[in-house]
Amino acid sequence: MKRFSTILLLLAVVTASGWAQKTKTIEYTFTYIVPPNESVEQAKRNAVNYARVEALKEEFGTVISGATASSLISKNNITESKFVSLSSEGELNGEWLADLEEPNFEMLVDEGKIRLIVTIRGKAREIINNTITFEAKILRGKPTPDFESSEFTAGNRVFVNFTSPVDGYLAIYFLDGESAYCLLPYAEDNDGLHPIIHGKEYTFFSREVYNEGDDVDIIDEYALTTEEDHQDLNQFYFIFSPRKFVKATDKFKKSSDGTIFPRTLPWEDFQKWIIQMRSKDKEMCVQTKYIVISPNN
Repeated sequence: MKRFSTILLLLAVVTASGWAQKTKTIEYTFTYIVPPNESVEQAKRNAVNYARVEALKEEFGTVISGATASSLISKNNITESKFVSLSSEGELNGEWLADLEEPNFEMLVDEGKIRLIVTIRGKAREIINNTITFEAKILRGKPTPDFESSEFTAGNRVFVNFTSPVDGYLAIYFLDGESAYCLLPYAEDNDGLHPIIHGKEYTFFSREVYNEGDDVDIIDEYALTTEEDHQDLNQFYFIFSPRKFVKATDKFKKSSDGTIFPRTLPWEDFQKWIIQMRSKDKEMCVQTKYIVISPNN
């Protein structure tokens, strides 16, 4: 089993697939009032999520739709951006492509309230039509969909459940504050891409529950750890397209204590790669999900 360390990353990307008309660099500042029951890391994540949504609304506006709507849904004090069916709600008319730099935070205490001021800067584009909606679940401890979670403890194994309505190709990346780690395609998969058959339910990172036709010997398994004695906030990128695409250029990395990392590239290089890929492939869909990793103590 491979183990890799995580470093705090404050990324929140509101994504939806679609044909782009305009691509812009956006900088936006948002003030978030921190609820009493939220940790600092959860507050930072929520602040960035809201900042992304408000920046996209201000730049591209919303489209009234009776079929779909953009909504922020909170579960276990964790806010995620999702698309749900709600009549007469506003649907975001833009998507966040990538961060150009990490969010900047300032915390103020005013009349007993904690105000978290976040400034974000990144690339975004206008959406004309949404396309593919796939389902990706991050699983904790066991490779079955019932174990979906965004809360992990150091040492927990992590798996992914994935289903797409169309044939295509999938890549999965794990991001921390310095690097992007390619989890799928597997390290020993020389093709550099992973094909997906529509309607088929896939399980990744498990040699116990795996997909028909998979070469079990090349399946990578992972357990999450933290480098410091505090919560880490990290992000999974699910990248899917009906068209063939090749993963970013990366390298193997091994620490002095023998820890083996997945194939790795710098955070900045990954952001440049994903912007380039999405500019060329208008059908490429990206879904991002957060996980919080707490120390095992």
